[in-house]
Amino acid sequence: MKANDQLAPGPMLPVVTPHGAKSGFRWVILLVVWSAFTVSCVDRFAWSSIAAPVGRALGFELALLGSLTTAFYVGYTVSCPIGGIMADKFGSRATLAISMIPLGALTFCFSFVHTFWAAIALHLLMGFAAGAEYGATIKILTVWFGKDKGRAFGIWATGTSVSVVLANAIVPRFAVAYGWQAAYQMLGVATLVFTVACVAVVRDAPFGLAVPRVSTAQVVALLKNRNIVFVALGGAGALYGTLGFVAWASALLTVSHGLSPVAAGSVLMGFGVGAFISKPLFGWLYDALHRYARLVAVVDLALFILLLAAFGNCSSTPGYFLIAPFLGAAAYGYTPLLIGLYTQASGPGLAGAAAGFVNTIWSVGSFVSPMVAGYVFAHGRSLDLTLGVIAVGPLAGVVFLCCVRQSPDAKAS
Repeated sequence: MKANDQLAPGPMLPVVTPHGAKSGFRWVILLVVWSAFTVSCVDRFAWSSIAAPVGRALGFELALLGSLTTAFYVGYTVSCPIGGIMADKFGSRATLAISMIPLGALTFCFSFVHTFWAAIALHLLMGFAAGAEYGATIKILTVWFGKDKGRAFGIWATGTSVSVVLANAIVPRFAVAYGWQAAYQMLGVATLVFTVACVAVVRDAPFGLAVPRVSTAQVVALLKNRNIVFVALGGAGALYGTLGFVAWASALLTVSHGLSPVAAGSVLMGFGVGAFISKPLFGWLYDALHRYARLVAVVDLALFILLLAAFGNCSSTPGYFLIAPFLGAAAYGYTPLLIGLYTQASGPGLAGAAAGFVNTIWSVGSFVSPMVAGYVFAHGRSLDLTLGVIAVGPLAGVVFLCCVRQSPDAKAS
């Protein structure tokens, strides 16, 4: 086995990480980037929360509703590696501004959509704007946090879970009260407000310390690490399951079992709460058991598959409320573990590029699954069959993560 085939810590930034790890301001940084990330994720999930009624109002076919989510992830996938490399070369703060300002403007503009292809185009551009944020944020957290970076990743990653809760709790109700157009205008303004706060507060590194810029040769060398590749493929399978479920859960509950949109949204709030709790917990587990992070991630994905089966066999509303929090925990809990694994391999200096590359592969699963699940559901109206197709993703994730080789003497970076 070659040395670089093992998930040992990557090159460190000795002048940055120790000082950043002792700075209380790092928690302010975490709070601000978490807030901006959460708002951007609400923009991402807003369509899924009101797709069925808005699709009917605009005359979109049921089978094509998931295509808007897919379009978002196509744009997101294209921009992820660009944003990650930009963060390593030019700085994370500037990259965040370049990402978030267009996202807010495009979200506002979506309120004026009248045709299917205009909706597709805007979601494509929204995804392209949002994608650059990921690598910049991971770079910031990797530089500012040391041995407790798992907790930082776990807390930051709750943004997706909170956004699922907010999107399903606020957007449908706001749309019913004021119209779906007003809901998107509200989201656009909120995104711009949080962007201003983020740019005003965030710094690339602790005061007086510079973050070395990377070369193209270093980025190319990073892509040859087999463990980063397998973590990327494993995460793609996991996110295939997660985003496939999130994109279609509301429609599955309302169409297959006759729940009202508000009741379905309440079930999915429980899903989001479970996911929220699991991420800091799994982040703490990464810090405490980083040598076994791969194993913990594999177990989590296996539980995800079992809970999807339980959800599909459920026949009562109370049952959905009972299963949803545990399903949410399994569907999102692996996130800080996988982020910790690939940043352990890359080190802070290349964390942006590693995040961009890995998240690009992850996004493939994200944008494929809503379309595949939508096709299966539209042609069979079968909850069990649709969830079975979704479960293929985490099963593949288990296989790929089992191929990761972890050094027995690896220590948290």
